[in-house]
Amino acid sequence: MPSSLKTTNLELNKWIESDHPVRADFISDNEIIDSVLGGHLANSGVHLTAAEKQRVGSPFAVYAIQGTGEQSRAITLDFSPQMVFYFAQDMPLSEFTGSIQKINGGIAVKNYGNSEGCSIGSNIVYVVQQDINGVRYNLNKENGQYILVAFR
Repeated sequence: MPSSLKTTNLELNKWIESDHPVRADFISDNEIIDSVLGGHLANSGVHLTAAEKQRVGSPFAVYAIQGTGEQSRAITLDFSPQMVFYFAQDMPLSEFTGSIQKINGGIAVKNYGNSEGCSIGSNIVYVVQQDINGVRYNLNKENGQYILVAFR
């Protein structure tokens, strides 16, 4: 016989001394618990994926990069960034030195675009060290010190 009282949320048996529980009542309660809890655990709409947990707990990573002097460079990350800021330490983002405009930093946003000289692939940040039409993209100067901020 089911109990005289039920719990508020799941309507589980809440026996009192005068009730006479039977096995079927326990089975019914277990099925209700399994259905509700199992449905909740399987509902991906209310739970974060491992990647989402990582993004919430650690939304960005900061790297200190030393330039190699190569004309182009690929910097591999252990995740796929959605946006990156890349810039030379202790330098303005842009400066005019005599006859050439120097670009010392860049930004790239996945699926939206990037500034010249800096771009992102799946888990790679691409930067260049080259002169094009009076502009020096100064993003991989030999022994240059750079900061890379990558957002998950």
